[in-house]
Amino acid sequence: MRLNLSSQIVLNKVPVEYYKPKTTVEYSEISRMEKIHTDIFASSQEGAKHIADCIEKEILAAQQEGKFYVMALGAGSSLYSVYDELVRRYNEKTLSFRNVVVFNAYEYYPL
Repeated sequence: MRLNLSSQIVLNKVPVEYYKPKTTVEYSEISRMEKIHTDIFASSQEGAKHIADCIEKEILAAQQEGKFYVMALGAGSSLYSVYDELVRRYNEKTLSFRNVVVFNAYEYYPL
């Protein structure tokens, strides 16, 4: 008999298959009512890394084409983890912002 199981109960953990389905069919089952494609991550850091990966990919594609990459930056604290990840990559010399043009989206409120 196993004792002390209450210390192993965690109510804030959601099974991975509920937010990261393994197949396209499973994904369509949980997202069929969604109007916008939405990815859910286990942590905000994991989500920030994914967003930074997407931004980095687009910046590198623009660099290879010799074009500028235009980016509008939001001013909310929810974006800090994304900015931290981009800055970390810049400091590690794995990402360059030489072709990036930045606009502060906060300046244009309430567009």
